[in-house]
Amino acid sequence: MILCCSVLLIAFFFVVFFAMQLQKQFGDSFKESITGKVTYATIERNISVGSLAYIEEYYDNEVGNGTITITTDNLIEYAIIDDEDLITSEKDSCKGYALIRKNKDTSLYSEAFITCQDYTTKDFQHWRMGD
Repeated sequence: MILCCSVLLIAFFFVVFFAMQLQKQFGDSFKESITGKVTYATIERNISVGSLAYIEEYYDNEVGNGTITITTDNLIEYAIIDDEDLITSEKDSCKGYALIRKNKDTSLYSEAFITCQDYTTKDFQHWRMGD
């Protein structure tokens, strides 16, 4: 009995350790590799992917038939991305939002929009940022 409990306890610690490692790797997936170039498309993709992760974590996938706006401020506040994830290789700082909707098959999809000093995504709506 003691041996069985010890094995289960050790297994539990391994699961917790690997879960923490996966969480760290997931956060790092938003950053480009050292040789990679961070573009506006990269930032839009990071916001889109981060917003889906935010919905899964905090909305319990209860989107309904409407549209949910997730701003970069929300993603930063909940440590899904950080300020550095919103800066291009050319040092252009951006902010933005993602629109979360359901497909016809009820899966979620995200469309990101950003505004930067030198670039703004087509159809960016400033009012969604609370400006």
